[in-house]
Amino acid sequence: MRLLSRYFEPFAKNPQLILVCAMSVFVMSGVGLVAPILSVYASTFSASATLAGMIITLFGVGRLIINLPAGLMSQWCGKRVLLIAGTIILVIGAVGAALAETLTMLVVSRFIQGIGSGIYMTIAQAMMAQIAAPEERGRTMALYQSAILVGTGIGPMVGGMLAGQFGLSAPFWAYAVVCSTAALLAFFIIEPEGSATHRADDTPTARGRKGANRRLFTDRTFLLVCLVSFGIFFTRTASQWTLIPLIAATHYDMNIGTIGLLLTVQSLSNFLILPATGAMVDRVGARPLTIISALIIASSLLMMGFGPGPGWLWAGMVILGIGGGINAPSIVSYAADIAPAYSYGPAMGLLRTWGDAGFVIGPIVVGTLADAAGMGTLGGLIANSLLMGVAGLALLALGRGRSSAGDLATNTLSKKPLSPESGPELKQRKRHA
Repeated sequence: MRLLSRYFEPFAKNPQLILVCAMSVFVMSGVGLVAPILSVYASTFSASATLAGMIITLFGVGRLIINLPAGLMSQWCGKRVLLIAGTIILVIGAVGAALAETLTMLVVSRFIQGIGSGIYMTIAQAMMAQIAAPEERGRTMALYQSAILVGTGIGPMVGGMLAGQFGLSAPFWAYAVVCSTAALLAFFIIEPEGSATHRADDTPTARGRKGANRRLFTDRTFLLVCLVSFGIFFTRTASQWTLIPLIAATHYDMNIGTIGLLLTVQSLSNFLILPATGAMVDRVGARPLTIISALIIASSLLMMGFGPGPGWLWAGMVILGIGGGINAPSIVSYAADIAPAYSYGPAMGLLRTWGDAGFVIGPIVVGTLADAAGMGTLGGLIANSLLMGVAGLALLALGRGRSSAGDLATNTLSKKPLSPESGPELKQRKRHA
């Protein structure tokens, strides 16, 4: 009980965090609403399996190309306006898909949804990092991840029910409704000081921000964190959604229902570990947990690939979920430790760009290894495991802790919580000097 009470402490201290998390539940439930029916909906337009796959892929491509521009835009137009814009674009994309009469319109609408999702997710992540107290950032980012998992967990069940009762376009109308709700909540967000529309005394000029961004984008530690993010998203689409279901079906004769339960076990272990992860990040720091999570995920993939029976597959999925649950709050916290507060937007944009790159190319890479290289599903798991292991070990050997990383752009940590009205961490340091 004490762990849970401490877990929710950031909400009590800063209601703005509740708003962002509530918005994330709505947005991610929308993503989940349409997930079960996308391929079936595409087939009503006589789409081939390849084109149906493109409808799913283009959503990720839309996110991929907008993440970094959205982060950069937040430095001159602020985060609140982009949260509103992202959710409104999602509404437009959802309505377009619901009204689609041609395959082209459906494809374009999915791409628009990807653009809106990329803007929202990048800015929401940056907002959470900026308004969180540094000593509570681990728990804050764990709460944010919990909100995402709640949304993605609710969505598919409700979407399937709506499609069954009202037709295949109904989940898209529901998607528009939940994103409209998120857009309304965004109007109550208070722009953090240090943003473009609420500037702190020591917020750097445009030229200073560009210089800080360049240093951040070429910083070795930050790029290694991005490599881990690439591996995490690569694992999600390549192994978790592609290879592991194939192994379950072909090696262990599991049916669709059992495979769904297997994936649910992974998600559940991910969700349950988050309160402990948030506390651990705040206690021991984000860097060691980011490294440990990468190595745990690498080990779980090898375990599932070389395990002698289905029990190893089930255990491996539990461990994979634990690794993911440790990684999600720690990697964002680590990126926030490295970046100055006024560069959180670009930092989260680049971090998510690397992640979505892994998301998009993961299935392509493992599919090529399985087919062209003749390595099969085991070869794909080994390659994925090597990626995660190398990323984790490289961060261990070459990455810096937050104290030295702060020198990158005079980013410092304060023990005083950041309220929505307070300035970035740099200003906090000056106040207490």
